Amino acid sequence: MPASLSPFAVRLRALLKERGLSYRTLATRTYYSKSYLHDIACGRKAPSPEVAQRLDGALGAGGALVAVAAISGPDEQCPTVVSGSFWQRSDIERLADLLVTETPTSENAVELAHQWLIADPPQRLELEAGRRVGDSTVERVRRRVLQLRRLDDHLGGSETYTLVTDELAETLALLRESSHSESVGRDLLVVIADLCQLAGFVAEDSGRMAEARRYHLAGMRAAHAGGDTACAANCLSSLSYLEANVGDQHAAVTLARSAHAGGRHAAEATGRALFLERVAWAYARVGEVGLAERALGSVEDIYPEHGPVQAPSWAYWLTRDEVEIMAGRVWTELGRPLRAVPILERVIVRYGDDSPRETALYTTWLAKALLQAGEAEQAAITAGRALSFALRARSQRAAERVADLREALVSVAGGSRAVDEFLELSAHLSATAGGQPGGQ
Repeated sequence: MPASLSPFAVRLRALLKERGLSYRTLATRTYYSKSYLHDIACGRKAPSPEVAQRLDGALGAGGALVAVAAISGPDEQCPTVVSGSFWQRSDIERLADLLVTETPTSENAVELAHQWLIADPPQRLELEAGRRVGDSTVERVRRRVLQLRRLDDHLGGSETYTLVTDELAETLALLRESSHSESVGRDLLVVIADLCQLAGFVAEDSGRMAEARRYHLAGMRAAHAGGDTACAANCLSSLSYLEANVGDQHAAVTLARSAHAGGRHAAEATGRALFLERVAWAYARVGEVGLAERALGSVEDIYPEHGPVQAPSWAYWLTRDEVEIMAGRVWTELGRPLRAVPILERVIVRYGDDSPRETALYTTWLAKALLQAGEAEQAAITAGRALSFALRARSQRAAERVADLREALVSVAGGSRAVDEFLELSAHLSATAGGQPGGQ
């Protein structure tokens, strides 16, 4: 197979082989000529969104081809909020600087998010000024990406999605339209990859799964083009995590292992530990107890004692507590509540009001483990706490996790007052949550 094939061509060929179909049969199903389909599969022609949609349906790809077709560049961004004419350039620059110097907390996160929307980004200011973009601009944008990640610690994807995708659009415009050196261009590609991975995360958190896949794939390509193997591996690892949760779980194992194999020599200790955590999770989702346990053991061996001090921006959040949380989740997924409950109980108490989404998500795993252990009443009480944090977080994933718990607790309704009270409190979730299993 030619090395220059596009991701779409590669995926199309793979699907044809998996389905045992010829180009002639596909032509009959799609009403495209056999030669035209062959040109697409050989990378000589790029499919339009309409062609990708039709091929996806004909091959039963479940949106995979549509997502891959869009990875050449996420152009369908949300509109950028334009500042009013009363803003002076100095005012805008001061506000933009403020947004990356004030640390987001549970108290100021919403205010900072609104300020972010009304302040023109430095990328646009550089383009309007016509200056040659240098290292200082790249560093400024890099700090903004890290700040967006910190904002996401306190706000759900429904609130951060527009912030992140607008930032991505502005940075893409800076790369395409500005004057810069080759090395600066590579650095911008890596920043774009970091933004794509974050965009994929917040898209998933707000229920936009097809877009999340597209962003993770686009990030992998951008990081590869920019020469950052570890960042590319993180994008692929993030895609494996998404697939393990809501997609093809066996494909998730392959993606997670590929990310670890390709990125372990380029990443520092925290990054390698993160790749292995996602390997463990993918194995847990397909019920591979021994392989999941081995991967968790490798995480313990690799994770640095000093914590993520030297970690890249995409792994800064992987603290010792997060490592333990993943272990508890893996054991819950594998149906080992006696191993899961002590870990989750010990760690969750260190989360709280500052991280409502994470607290909600992790508390749902504790509730599930308690239910596996036959403690329905305690599971319902714990699920009620998860519901309270999920409502504050405005996270689609958190709502879906609580909805999954509700479905599980329905089977023991009537036997416990705590269960009945939780079912009454969570009744609205059946209409608002999709109930996708297995999310964070």
